[in-house]
Amino acid sequence: MRKLSLLCGSPRRVLSIVVPLLLLFALSEAASDTSSVTFNGSVLMADGVVDPGTVKVYLTQRAEGGEVATRSAYLKVPPGFYKSFRKSSSSNLSGGPGQRQKPRQQGEFKFQFEDVPPGTHTLDVVAIGLAFPQYRVEVSEKGSDRIVVSMNTDPNKVLRNPVRVKALGMVSYFEKQSSFLSLKTLTKNPMYLIIGATALAAVILPRILDKDALEEMQQEMRKLEEVKNNKKEGAKQRITK
Repeated sequence: MRKLSLLCGSPRRVLSIVVPLLLLFALSEAASDTSSVTFNGSVLMADGVVDPGTVKVYLTQRAEGGEVATRSAYLKVPPGFYKSFRKSSSSNLSGGPGQRQKPRQQGEFKFQFEDVPPGTHTLDVVAIGLAFPQYRVEVSEKGSDRIVVSMNTDPNKVLRNPVRVKALGMVSYFEKQSSFLSLKTLTKNPMYLIIGATALAAVILPRILDKDALEEMQQEMRKLEEVKNNKKEGAKQRITK
């Protein structure tokens, strides 16, 4: 009791103890504000289109000096998921190159990046057969809401944090191979068009022309052949003389 009364009775001693504690607390708060943070999010997958265990999420930061720091993480797949996972057939993914189809929702799978430093980051989700939007992640040095997520094409459109990424659609990268004798192949090849036109002319022209006109054409062709043969024989005789 005596020591407590002495401590309370000396204001200078109280200030000498309280002020350093306040300074230490302020410094710790400032250090905690400027430290790195943990960035969480989730990806909504389509039913049976892509195995969520193969989907990779990239977080890229470009520094002022031009250096690029990229980190990646796979989606967290809960235990027992693959017992009910059934991948759809390739027919459901068919489509022309660059075409997108609306997929069905399969489930929500989370991802996490720890020790994310302050700055501007780019979030990308990579999955073969699916197209995802690109996001902009702003991490501030201090404040209550240190993480701000927006669309990369429109930074003014702020999204809810943690962000929920949804696929834009399915993408087919390769054109479906057509059959050899399909109508599309025949119409694209000029050789097939010439052969077809010649065959049609050989079948249709004799029916269109009269018999007399056809005989006259045949006689003219014979006369031309005789003239050619006579010229060849005359040339041979001159050479032999």
